[in-house]
Amino acid sequence: MPVNLDKNLRDSDLYEEKFRFKEGQSNIRFCSILLFILMAILALHAYWTMNFGGVTVSGSSMYKTLYSGEQLLMKYVDGSKAQRGDVIVVYVGDYEEFTDGTEYLIKRLIAVEGDRVKCTDGQISIMYKGTDKWTELYEPYAYYTNKSAYDFAEYTVDEGEIFFLGDNRNNSTDSRYQEPYGSRLKDLYKVEDIIGVVPTWAIKYQKVLGKILF
Repeated sequence: MPVNLDKNLRDSDLYEEKFRFKEGQSNIRFCSILLFILMAILALHAYWTMNFGGVTVSGSSMYKTLYSGEQLLMKYVDGSKAQRGDVIVVYVGDYEEFTDGTEYLIKRLIAVEGDRVKCTDGQISIMYKGTDKWTELYEPYAYYTNKSAYDFAEYTVDEGEIFFLGDNRNNSTDSRYQEPYGSRLKDLYKVEDIIGVVPTWAIKYQKVLGKILF
């Protein structure tokens, strides 16, 4: 008897209506999941494009940390959020001194507003804001072809200013304007010139990211 009842149910209009209802539910569930995935992809894309950009290294001023031709991810930041030691990207396109068309520099942020910085016998020292003692800077990333010849005079980083250097210390145009071959300006660059920071992980995994993203 149960078998006959089940057969009668399958042959009825009620069974067909129930099947169509379940099929409709499955279609709605599938469309909902597809819509969720699409929205997640769009949100991720919007976040990515708003927060990250690409930068191509040109020149040897950051050797051996970075090599000319490398493509890196840069995180857009408010310049005031950049920290000492960060690899930063600085916009210099508005400075008339860059007659060769240079628009961006990629350098190492060394000192910020309120700091004092100098280099003696190849050793960079900083008197951090709010202190009265010089601290020797530990720089495993710095490269010298002639460390003994790399000295520069004392700089005071005033309000709204930054002080940066290239990791390739004997071959870099940077914040040093009191020495030959230093900055093209007659003053320090400004914090608002910073447009982004190249995260440590973007440098570490540059080759992998370069193949995926560029």
